[in-house]
Amino acid sequence: MSGLLIGFFKQFFLPLGFIALLLIITLFLIKKHPKTATWLVLICVVIVGVFGNPIFSTFFTRSMEWRHMPVTTGTQADAILVLAQGTLPADTPRQRVEVQEQADRLLYAATLYQQQAAPLIIISGDYIQTASARTLLLELGVPAEAIQVQDQAKNMREDAALCAPILALQNIKHILLVTSAIQMDRAYFVFRQLGIEVTPAPADYHVSLQDWQTLTAWDWRNTITKLMPTTQAFDQSAAVLWEYVGLAFYRIIAIF
Repeated sequence: MSGLLIGFFKQFFLPLGFIALLLIITLFLIKKHPKTATWLVLICVVIVGVFGNPIFSTFFTRSMEWRHMPVTTGTQADAILVLAQGTLPADTPRQRVEVQEQADRLLYAATLYQQQAAPLIIISGDYIQTASARTLLLELGVPAEAIQVQDQAKNMREDAALCAPILALQNIKHILLVTSAIQMDRAYFVFRQLGIEVTPAPADYHVSLQDWQTLTAWDWRNTITKLMPTTQAFDQSAAVLWEYVGLAFYRIIAIF
């Protein structure tokens, strides 16, 4: 139920949904309150201009992604816990499990296993995502006996709560936590509440060192081509904003 409520309110508070809500309100105000309607439209323009700007999006994304770096070679743990996302099931007309950008976390988990960082991979998420994630890991050469699945979670808090008994049952005290870099800080905070040792192992970075160096060089040729908003930058900024809101929410809940 909580996941349904979060999904319902999330659509209104993310930038695009918020803009749509303001524009709908504007339609009802434009005749009787034209000044208020004008201000609402101006707010929409500012949100699009800022969040959709590639330069702002890069700075904003880096502020969240670079809080944790990939683990060093030789790092070991009792298990690799990966949050399943970024795979599409083999539903018609797809011929096999297909991957999206977030599937990098599964590729990284398989790599860590092959480097003998841990003898076990635990996949956590909902039924659809974990089933396709398990299939992909098998295709990547991870043996079936080295994969465990927790497929009842609807959000990250449930990921942690439902994985806790699995870890306790197998006396797992140290995990390599694998997820996208953009959500690692929130995931790290939540799983640390389990009372076990957590080593962040982020993947799926959107801002590389080369991207950052190019941006901060402030070459005017590069700058003038990134003045107008783009859908990619807008979506990325919205995702980072959601992570900041989610992290703040979890920290407040932890206090009380």
